[in-house]
Amino acid sequence: MSNVVTLHTDKRWKAVIEYNGGRGLESATHYFEEVSELHLIIEHGTDWNHLAQCVLTLNRTDDGSAQNMQGKVRSNEKC
Repeated sequence: MSNVVTLHTDKRWKAVIEYNGGRGLESATHYFEEVSELHLIIEHGTDWNHLAQCVLTLNRTDDGSAQNMQGKVRSNEKC
């Protein structure tokens, strides 16, 4: 099962969380801005007691050139 909870390409982080439920592995993808939000996402997810894996990655399409909000503002001004 694949479940995209929130899809915002401008969010900084992407977490793919797998839970080992009664029907096998279930996957949920979450996009969020601050890494400090991750614990709430996991705790309010399916069942954190069945957490199998969480893969956290930077959600970038710029190959790392915009490191912070100032970089995003500058790149948006060029458009």
